[in-house]
Amino acid sequence: MNSDRQNILSRYISYLYTTGRSYDFIGRYIRHVSDFLEKSESVSRKGYISYKRENADLIARYPILCDAICDLLAFLGIGYKKKEVKVRSLEKLSSISERNRELLNSFILWLTENNDYSPHTVDIYYTSLKQYFEYANEVNMENCKRFIRTLEEQSLSPQTIRLRITALEKFSKWLKKPIELKRPKMKRKLDVNNVPTEEEYNRLLEYLKTKANRDYYFFIKVLGTTGARLSEFQQFTWEDMAIGEVTLRGKGNKYRRFFFQRQLRQEAMAYMKENGKTGLLAVGKFGPLTQRGFSQHLKAWGKHCGIDSRKMHAHAFRHFFAKMFLKKNKDVIQLADLLGHGSVDTTRIYLQKSYDEQKKDFNRNVTW
Repeated sequence: MNSDRQNILSRYISYLYTTGRSYDFIGRYIRHVSDFLEKSESVSRKGYISYKRENADLIARYPILCDAICDLLAFLGIGYKKKEVKVRSLEKLSSISERNRELLNSFILWLTENNDYSPHTVDIYYTSLKQYFEYANEVNMENCKRFIRTLEEQSLSPQTIRLRITALEKFSKWLKKPIELKRPKMKRKLDVNNVPTEEEYNRLLEYLKTKANRDYYFFIKVLGTTGARLSEFQQFTWEDMAIGEVTLRGKGNKYRRFFFQRQLRQEAMAYMKENGKTGLLAVGKFGPLTQRGFSQHLKAWGKHCGIDSRKMHAHAFRHFFAKMFLKKNKDVIQLADLLGHGSVDTTRIYLQKSYDEQKKDFNRNVTW
């Protein structure tokens, strides 16, 4: 790739990161655009048409390839627009074919034997694909697009449609006929009023220090200083804390590194030595801690400390970590990496201030 085209690619990548698209989406666009800039005879409509003729097999496998190149040309002001084709919905079939029932069962069996998906995720995959086969007999791009259109006409939420798309893409890869589909945009909401304050967090920790079982103190301290999701927290070990970091597979089967603060490490090592702690951290009286069991503990602790019960859930401490990090460091991109977010837009939500914070700022600043 010559220097002019490298400059085009650099400018286009900078533009992509301002669009709010996910890292995964941006990565795929960059891959296809880079290939186009590397191989096309010219960066123009003519070059695009020629590139399509020579790479029909890639277009069949990666339908967003054309969208990515058209987006590049539009960014450059060439103005090449891909014509929108109206997609028709599907009619419901009388029944699911025996062949597709067998395929679905084989896929679910493969998921459970070869992947670490939770039962909930497996159930979503099964439900999504079963619904697809109620409308289509073959898994191909046209049927998938028409199926998504059918879901839209049924007024399903963007979140539900995205789950159906994820299941279809996973299934198509299993069939060795990979399909990539556009996901509907989804508004992300976070009620910043239902996040513990720093004072409430410290009050809770002080209370848990007084309990006979000080494990609970470490549960909250870890959640509040790592920003871990509950599913990730349940994988932590005492040894991880002592070492100071760990890399785990989390949401979306993506690997993520967690760091443990210096003070927490020192406290944990002293506690481990004194009480012989080893293995999984999130263990209760009757075995590994469940979401329901932990939620009940949190509600009880919050009630004792006078903290609103709406703030007493595991995910609230992930939000607390994000708010505290941004209070000390305004680097949203770094926070996105620490939280394992696919899009910086998700992380920017934490820049919002709560009702009390807004009122305090207003009274302090509006003095005229």
